[in-house]
Amino acid sequence: MAERIQVDLDAFVTHEYPKVVAAVGLITGNRQDAADAVQDAIVGFLAKPPAREITNVAAWITVVASNRARDLQRSRGAESRAYAKVGTDDESYDSALAGLDIDVLKALEELPRQQKEVCVLHYLLDQSVEQVAEGLGVSTGTIKTQLHRARKALAARLRKEDHHG
Repeated sequence: MAERIQVDLDAFVTHEYPKVVAAVGLITGNRQDAADAVQDAIVGFLAKPPAREITNVAAWITVVASNRARDLQRSRGAESRAYAKVGTDDESYDSALAGLDIDVLKALEELPRQQKEVCVLHYLLDQSVEQVAEGLGVSTGTIKTQLHRARKALAARLRKEDHHG
Protein backbone atom coordinates (compact mmCIF):
# COMPACT_ATOMS: atom_id res chain seq x y z
CA MET A 1 0.00 0.00 0.00
CA ALA A 2 2.88 2.41 0.78
CA GLU A 3 4.12 2.04 -2.80
CA ARG A 4 0.65 2.83 -4.16
CA ILE A 5 0.43 5.91 -1.93
CA GLN A 6 3.77 7.11 -3.31
CA VAL A 7 2.64 6.52 -6.91
CA ASP A 8 -0.69 8.28 -6.28
CA LEU A 9 1.06 11.19 -4.58
CA ASP A 10 3.66 11.51 -7.34
CA ALA A 11 0.87 11.68 -9.93
CA PHE A 12 -1.00 14.20 -7.79
CA VAL A 13 2.00 16.52 -7.40
CA THR A 14 2.84 16.25 -11.09
CA HIS A 15 -0.65 16.78 -12.51
CA GLU A 16 -3.06 18.12 -9.89
CA TYR A 17 -1.17 20.27 -7.38
CA PRO A 18 -1.64 23.74 -9.00
CA LYS A 19 -5.34 23.11 -9.62
CA VAL A 20 -5.87 21.89 -6.05
CA VAL A 21 -4.08 24.94 -4.62
CA ALA A 22 -6.30 27.16 -6.77
CA ALA A 23 -9.37 25.17 -5.72
CA VAL A 24 -8.54 25.50 -2.03
CA GLY A 25 -7.95 29.22 -2.50
CA LEU A 26 -11.27 29.56 -4.25
CA ILE A 27 -13.15 27.47 -1.68
CA THR A 28 -11.71 29.31 1.32
CA GLY A 29 -11.36 32.74 -0.23
CA ASN A 30 -7.74 32.90 0.95
CA ARG A 31 -5.23 31.98 -1.69
CA GLN A 32 -2.25 33.01 0.46
CA ASP A 33 -2.84 30.09 2.82
CA ALA A 34 -3.96 27.63 0.13
CA ALA A 35 -0.51 26.35 -0.85
CA ASP A 36 0.50 25.88 2.80
CA ALA A 37 -2.73 24.06 3.57
CA VAL A 38 -2.27 21.75 0.57
CA GLN A 39 1.31 21.04 1.59
CA ASP A 40 0.19 20.33 5.18
CA ALA A 41 -2.45 17.93 3.82
CA ILE A 42 0.19 16.14 1.73
CA VAL A 43 2.47 15.81 4.78
CA GLY A 44 -0.46 14.48 6.80
CA PHE A 45 -1.31 12.04 4.01
CA LEU A 46 2.25 10.70 4.07
CA ALA A 47 2.73 10.75 7.84
CA LYS A 48 -0.55 9.07 8.67
CA PRO A 49 -2.30 7.70 5.58
CA PRO A 50 -6.09 7.50 5.90
CA ALA A 51 -7.43 4.22 7.27
CA ARG A 52 -9.64 3.71 4.22
CA GLU A 53 -8.24 3.47 0.71
CA ILE A 54 -8.31 6.82 -1.05
CA THR A 55 -8.99 6.42 -4.75
CA ASN A 56 -9.15 10.16 -5.42
CA VAL A 57 -6.10 11.82 -3.86
CA ALA A 58 -6.88 15.25 -5.35
CA ALA A 59 -10.37 15.39 -3.84
CA TRP A 60 -9.17 14.09 -0.46
CA ILE A 61 -6.33 16.62 -0.28
CA THR A 62 -8.63 19.43 -1.45
CA VAL A 63 -11.11 18.70 1.34
CA VAL A 64 -8.45 18.27 4.05
CA ALA A 65 -6.57 21.36 2.92
CA SER A 66 -9.79 23.41 2.74
CA ASN A 67 -10.66 22.40 6.29
CA ARG A 68 -7.16 23.28 7.51
CA ALA A 69 -7.22 26.60 5.73
CA ARG A 70 -10.61 27.47 7.30
CA ASP A 71 -9.29 26.47 10.74
CA LEU A 72 -6.33 28.76 10.24
CA GLN A 73 -8.63 31.59 9.15
CA ARG A 74 -10.77 31.22 12.26
CA SER A 75 -7.73 31.25 14.52
CA ARG A 76 -6.32 34.39 12.93
CA GLY A 77 -9.55 36.38 13.13
CA ALA A 78 -9.02 39.98 12.05
CA GLU A 79 -5.52 39.28 10.79
CA SER A 80 -6.75 36.76 8.21
CA ARG A 81 -9.37 39.21 6.94
CA ALA A 82 -6.61 41.78 6.40
CA TYR A 83 -4.47 39.22 4.55
CA ALA A 84 -7.43 38.22 2.37
CA LYS A 85 -7.70 41.83 1.17
CA VAL A 86 -4.05 41.99 0.11
CA GLY A 87 -3.44 40.45 -3.30
CA THR A 88 -0.27 38.62 -4.25
CA ASP A 89 1.08 37.46 -7.57
CA ASP A 90 0.79 33.68 -7.54
CA GLU A 91 1.16 32.48 -11.11
CA SER A 92 -0.02 28.92 -10.49
CA TYR A 93 -3.20 30.19 -8.82
CA ASP A 94 -3.87 32.68 -11.60
CA SER A 95 -3.08 30.23 -14.40
CA ALA A 96 -5.38 27.57 -12.93
CA LEU A 97 -8.22 30.10 -12.89
CA ALA A 98 -7.29 31.80 -16.18
CA GLY A 99 -10.11 30.12 -18.12
CA LEU A 100 -12.80 31.36 -15.76
CA ASP A 101 -14.70 34.55 -16.47
CA ILE A 102 -14.33 37.22 -13.78
CA ASP A 103 -18.11 37.37 -13.31
CA VAL A 104 -18.18 33.59 -12.77
CA LEU A 105 -15.42 33.89 -10.16
CA LYS A 106 -17.30 36.66 -8.36
CA ALA A 107 -20.51 34.64 -8.46
CA LEU A 108 -18.69 31.54 -7.12
CA GLU A 109 -17.29 33.57 -4.22
CA GLU A 110 -20.83 34.49 -3.18
CA LEU A 111 -22.04 30.89 -2.96
CA PRO A 112 -22.41 29.19 0.42
CA ARG A 113 -19.26 27.22 1.36
CA GLN A 114 -20.71 23.77 0.58
CA GLN A 115 -22.02 24.80 -2.83
CA LYS A 116 -18.74 26.53 -3.66
CA GLU A 117 -16.79 23.45 -2.59
CA VAL A 118 -18.77 21.01 -4.75
CA CYS A 119 -18.68 23.39 -7.74
CA VAL A 120 -14.92 23.79 -7.52
CA LEU A 121 -14.34 20.05 -7.13
CA HIS A 122 -16.78 19.14 -9.92
CA TYR A 123 -16.14 21.88 -12.48
CA LEU A 124 -12.63 23.20 -11.80
CA LEU A 125 -11.04 19.88 -10.87
CA ASP A 126 -13.22 17.86 -13.27
CA GLN A 127 -14.29 15.42 -10.56
CA SER A 128 -17.33 13.26 -11.19
CA VAL A 129 -20.30 13.49 -8.85
CA GLU A 130 -19.27 10.13 -7.40
CA GLN A 131 -15.69 11.30 -6.83
CA VAL A 132 -16.84 14.50 -5.12
CA ALA A 133 -19.24 12.52 -2.93
CA GLU A 134 -16.45 10.13 -1.95
CA GLY A 135 -14.04 12.96 -1.24
CA LEU A 136 -16.54 14.78 0.95
CA GLY A 137 -17.90 11.62 2.56
CA VAL A 138 -21.51 12.28 1.54
CA SER A 139 -24.01 10.68 -0.82
CA THR A 140 -24.13 11.39 -4.54
CA GLY A 141 -27.66 12.71 -4.00
CA THR A 142 -26.29 15.37 -1.67
CA ILE A 143 -23.73 16.42 -4.27
CA LYS A 144 -26.36 16.54 -7.02
CA THR A 145 -28.58 18.70 -4.79
CA GLN A 146 -25.72 21.07 -3.95
CA LEU A 147 -24.73 21.33 -7.63
CA HIS A 148 -28.33 22.01 -8.65
CA ARG A 149 -28.68 24.77 -6.05
CA ALA A 150 -25.31 26.23 -6.97
CA ARG A 151 -26.10 26.28 -10.71
CA LYS A 152 -29.43 27.95 -9.98
CA ALA A 153 -27.75 30.61 -7.79
CA LEU A 154 -24.96 31.14 -10.31
CA ALA A 155 -27.41 31.50 -13.19
CA ALA A 156 -29.43 34.08 -11.27
CA ARG A 157 -26.31 36.01 -10.30
CA LEU A 158 -24.86 35.93 -13.81
CA ARG A 159 -28.18 37.04 -15.35
CA LYS A 160 -28.19 39.93 -12.88
CA GLU A 161 -24.58 40.82 -13.84
CA ASP A 162 -25.46 40.62 -17.54
CA HIS A 163 -28.31 43.10 -17.12
CA HIS A 164 -26.19 45.51 -15.09
CA GLY A 165 -23.24 44.88 -17.39
